[in-house]
Amino acid sequence: MKIIPLSKENHRNWSYTGLPHYRHTMKDSIVPILIAEIGRLVSTNPIVFIEEEEKLGLFSLQSLLPETNLMTNSEGLWINGYMPARYRSLPFVLASSQKDKTGQEKILCFIEQLNCVAQEFDKESTRIFNENGELSEDMQKVFEFLQSIEQNEAATKKALGAIKKADLLQDWKLSLKLSDGEKAMTGLKIVDYEKLRALSAEVLDELNKSGALDICFASHLSLNNINKLKQNIIDRASESQNKKEPKKTKTIRDFTLEKQKKAQKEEMDTLVKDLLLDD
Repeated sequence: MKIIPLSKENHRNWSYTGLPHYRHTMKDSIVPILIAEIGRLVSTNPIVFIEEEEKLGLFSLQSLLPETNLMTNSEGLWINGYMPARYRSLPFVLASSQKDKTGQEKILCFIEQLNCVAQEFDKESTRIFNENGELSEDMQKVFEFLQSIEQNEAATKKALGAIKKADLLQDWKLSLKLSDGEKAMTGLKIVDYEKLRALSAEVLDELNKSGALDICFASHLSLNNINKLKQNIIDRASESQNKKEPKKTKTIRDFTLEKQKKAQKEEMDTLVKDLLLDD
């Protein structure tokens, strides 16, 4: 997606609207999260880790299937209770300035393809700049929210660094068997709780001071939410099947077939509930 820097010269009379949907997230089986969000997600989503190129990241698991987001419905509307900050800040983001080689200077930008920032709207919108050419009051709040995300990202990285240093993570195999074969989520890591319990008081103190201990406990407890994702998949499969079946006057033969289908569905539900999850 193309990121456009905001400027008084180019966008003085522009305005913005909220996102009407989250279709662009419908393939997000995971989403990056911050340490400040773990208290909200611990009761709704599994909190997991992913390591890429020696960098450890903290994520909310949004599905048991690759490229599927169970937090949105078929229309792209958000249906889960808590929406991660990464989504709530859109269409605005902070990005590094091309002039700043250190990457420390961040400027306010918007994502063009989301179609939420424009010079004119045919519906109610919010001005980006005020009459004096400064950020409007509402836009200033958005900017401050993005800055708070940036600051919490630094705190999150520090805590994850402590977890990595303590070597507390183990690979987590997450897969399920369906009628068309086995589907797997790869590259996920979780806390090795036995290693955590065996740590010395000194290391535990270091983890506690960095906030890493909070992440470890939250991640471990959050794995109970796997059952919620399982049930979500079962419910969606049932809804999809019901939509395919047209309503009609039932005969004895229809009732017989319906009974057979019900038995087949119960068998499939049992299969899905018995997902192969390595704890």
